[in-house]
Amino acid sequence: MHPRLESDDRLFTQVVLSAENPDLVGTTLSCRAVNLSVGGIQFRTNATVPPGSLLDLWVDVSSRPGKFFLAGEVRWSRPAGDDPGEEWFVGVQLKSGAATDIIDWRDYHANAYAR
Repeated sequence: MHPRLESDDRLFTQVVLSAENPDLVGTTLSCRAVNLSVGGIQFRTNATVPPGSLLDLWVDVSSRPGKFFLAGEVRWSRPAGDDPGEEWFVGVQLKSGAATDIIDWRDYHANAYAR
């Protein structure tokens, strides 16, 4: 839906809600971004996170000081390789929220695409 920036930046995510797997709530995962856009993030992680799960995300973009605090919903999750227990790709659609850095995130992407 939006242009994407390839990335290998670190991010952390915490599961806020997961109807499919309630035991995940409160779990924090260390992840690596695959690509970033104004409306979403794709990342790799070593745990599956079911679609529909709500996440808080802290994204550490290497080209910018500080972290972005964002919120989003998992839209899809699939194995990253042949061994489904190893790593997973997860796609998250970002949500607007008063307590998040979504406005700064959008500004960051607008400037990144302008270069």
